[in-house]
Amino acid sequence: MKYTKKLNPLQSMVKKPKRLETRLIIWVTGLCVLQALMFGGLVYQITAQSLNDHIGDKALAVATSIAASNNVVQALNNPQKLTAINQEIENLRQLTGADFIVIGDKNAHRVVHPDSNKLGKRMVGGDSQAALQGERYISIAKGSLGESIRGKVPVYDAQGDIIGLVSVGFLVQSIEPLIQERIVEVMIWGVLLVILSIIAAVLIGRRVRNAIFGLQPDEIARLFSEQDAILNTMRSGVIALDPDGRVRKLTQRACEILDKPTACINQDLMLSDLLPEHAEFLLRNQRRKMVGFELFAADKRLVLSRFSLQVQGQADGILLTLRPADEQEYLSQQLTKVQAFAELLRVQTHDYSNKLNLIGALIQMGKSDEAIELIGQESQGSQAQIHHLLEHIQDPVLAGLLVGKYHKARELNVTLELNPDSLLGAIARTEMLERVVSILGNLIDNAIDAAIRASNERTPYVRVTVDETSKTLLFDVEDSGFGVGDDHEVIFTPQYSSKAGAEHGIGLYLVKTNLDSCGGSLEIGESDLKGARLSVYIPK
Repeated sequence: MKYTKKLNPLQSMVKKPKRLETRLIIWVTGLCVLQALMFGGLVYQITAQSLNDHIGDKALAVATSIAASNNVVQALNNPQKLTAINQEIENLRQLTGADFIVIGDKNAHRVVHPDSNKLGKRMVGGDSQAALQGERYISIAKGSLGESIRGKVPVYDAQGDIIGLVSVGFLVQSIEPLIQERIVEVMIWGVLLVILSIIAAVLIGRRVRNAIFGLQPDEIARLFSEQDAILNTMRSGVIALDPDGRVRKLTQRACEILDKPTACINQDLMLSDLLPEHAEFLLRNQRRKMVGFELFAADKRLVLSRFSLQVQGQADGILLTLRPADEQEYLSQQLTKVQAFAELLRVQTHDYSNKLNLIGALIQMGKSDEAIELIGQESQGSQAQIHHLLEHIQDPVLAGLLVGKYHKARELNVTLELNPDSLLGAIARTEMLERVVSILGNLIDNAIDAAIRASNERTPYVRVTVDETSKTLLFDVEDSGFGVGDDHEVIFTPQYSSKAGAEHGIGLYLVKTNLDSCGGSLEIGESDLKGARLSVYIPK
């Protein structure tokens, strides 16, 4: 049984979009046909006018030559000589190719005419009076033989009086074949031009189709609209940039986050117009990926990521995505706590594994007393550290941060000391606590790294002091490193981790960003540990 698919009436009414090649052939061919018609009409007008002018000049020249002939003057003065002059004029007409040569007397009656039946009759056309008044001219008029181009010249006698006129004419219908010959040539070239245009349109269509990955114009328009809609519905703002920082694409969400009017989308902008404080470093080292970098802009904390745009293996700009940090507040807090706890467990596991191996070895060697003493010292030291932290640092999150850094420093053979005079109450504001954890954690990490770099010259040591007044939180982080040098601006240059999945940011640029967001300040000095001392002041 043969099955035939029946189309929906609505489907049969929908026209299939024309392919790019078809559109180009139609447009180019139509344009060429229109140009050929316009050019043909123009050529016709120019050719007709040129031929008319040429024939008119020829008619006038022949008429002038005849009017100056003595035979013609004598014939007009002596009618008996008209018969002889008629034959002479007829021979001249055939020689010049004129359709007629007519000579009239001073009353505009024909005395010489190709048709003998019309001799003696008045010249028709209404264009002879000006010649009898002494004018030489070219006219187009309809006479007894039809419409013609005429050259009219007066005939003067020896005394200078007008005794008649000469009219030499070429019929318009005899000129048309000459014009048509020219038009046929133009039409042949026009057809060749249209054929070449069709071939060119097909070749151009194929090249364009390959350049746009085989997509048709309707598909490109739909794809662009879909991508634009997707970008504008994302919760993250998107900014696409040229390598020099010129904004190529800006989404509505990015305008909302940066407090810019949506009219900016259609304006010619630079990155410095959107992020003036951070544009310089965001355009530096563009091939390096940055994920989850936290900064302060537009009076808010933002989480920004940067990716290099690659087109056929070549760098073609950068892509920035940004989102307000407060939209990820809860998740960020939980992640910070989990990471800190995981780091603490990892360090403690490694540390206690070494201690257990040592205790096991002492027992095997029969030195039970030394093993018991080591267990007591370790237990007493850990309890004293925890007791000291809980007694002086009332906020459990900050206490946990300091315990984690303490064990991390021990694993790296760095002594980390919490100043006995430290004292800090609980921080009630959640957003303030998150910034303090980020600031203090990065300062301690930088201090540990600095102390390790100088470990060949002195024992690596880090001292942390936390304190508060009624209006301000105070942090001091000192290390035994080499210091920061005289150019303090360099250390605030943004640095970020090259490890996938690392923290939001590394280095003092992140510290500076958090300080800016909460109105804090930072001072740099020298420590009695021979390294740097960084003092932070944060208003409550």
